Amino acid sequence: MSGGRARALVSFLFLAGLAGTMALPGRRAGNEPGSTREGAPAMARREAAFAALVAGSAESPEDRRRLLESLRGMGAPALARFLEGSVGGALADGPRLAALECLGGCATRGEVGALMRLATPGEGAPSSELRAALRSALSSTLERDARAAAELVPAWRSAGAGLRAELLATVAERGDPAGLELLAFVATFEGEEYHLLVAEACLKLAPRALTPEAREHLETLCALLHSDDSVCVQKISAALARARVEAAIPAWIELLESKSRGTRERARRSLEELTGLTLGPARARWLAWYESECAWHENEAPAVLAELGSADDARVLAALRTLALPHLWRDELAAAVAKLLDHAAPGVRACACSALASLGSSVALPALPAALADEDAAVSRAAWSALRRLTGLELPLDETLWRERISGS
Repeated sequence: MSGGRARALVSFLFLAGLAGTMALPGRRAGNEPGSTREGAPAMARREAAFAALVAGSAESPEDRRRLLESLRGMGAPALARFLEGSVGGALADGPRLAALECLGGCATRGEVGALMRLATPGEGAPSSELRAALRSALSSTLERDARAAAELVPAWRSAGAGLRAELLATVAERGDPAGLELLAFVATFEGEEYHLLVAEACLKLAPRALTPEAREHLETLCALLHSDDSVCVQKISAALARARVEAAIPAWIELLESKSRGTRERARRSLEELTGLTLGPARARWLAWYESECAWHENEAPAVLAELGSADDARVLAALRTLALPHLWRDELAAAVAKLLDHAAPGVRACACSALASLGSSVALPALPAALADEDAAVSRAAWSALRRLTGLELPLDETLWRERISGS
């Protein structure tokens, strides 16, 4: 059959399918796309549309768009089954590329596994085109359905070695902290061949890790500080310092005596960035400081935190000033201070905002926007200052705007 006749046949089948669909007032039970009662004509139209996508025989971008939309109209689950059945064990890339383009435009959490299978060739390693198509499809799916991030670890387990790097690349490109679960899994259960890729991806994700779950994953990634790859150690050090992960401090102190000059310098900079202190390159000075912080936390912090509940505002203010000094366990301290944002005294509320800014913990971010609407102007300004310092954002003094930005970060 000539190319012109083939295109004409495809167009006829496609338009006939549209007409048939428009003539139906609704689907009967059991006639869902992909069901055994759907009928041969509908299946033939879909097979013809997919064949046209694979052959590239659509006469215009608009025709191709309509072909894609006609197939996506099946719904993502049915489309995934249809495409996997159509591609089968195809050795050529064409059918798989077309299938990834088609399913990537409507896939949700339930189709992540299908995307991985469609990108896996019948023989050999996936081509660069297949890997790029998978990244695009995964990225679109994660954008469309945030729940799909929970499927990345199962996808990793099922993926061949040729596609695993694409999962890490997708996570890095998106920069969504939800991808930290995958990074923590790989760092824990996979060999060092993936550790540098994990560290590089973490550089993109770590600064936005604000939730307790994300912080836990970052603490898991501290294991990479013991890698034999000095470049990996330096990159993960930079990521953890940006995210202010205090669990990395003991390892950084030990790395001050690393054989690698770059690792020693990165460890020192990480300590300085996180603590705000400049104690130099000597391990002994940093170790002495860390031990004193541990002693303060164990012996003195409980009494200071108890003062936050005092009925004497002066004692509460004194405790807040003490907690605002450079200390570790900032998340724990910030959680206690944030409770004072509802204190009866405006002076205490304003001082609490200032202390939270000094502590630099993201734990307090969800509670601060409400303080922007405080009836006391000094409190609202202090809360605004704290939010700008903690986030680096320059937004107006608007509770709704800040709340939306924080919940979406």
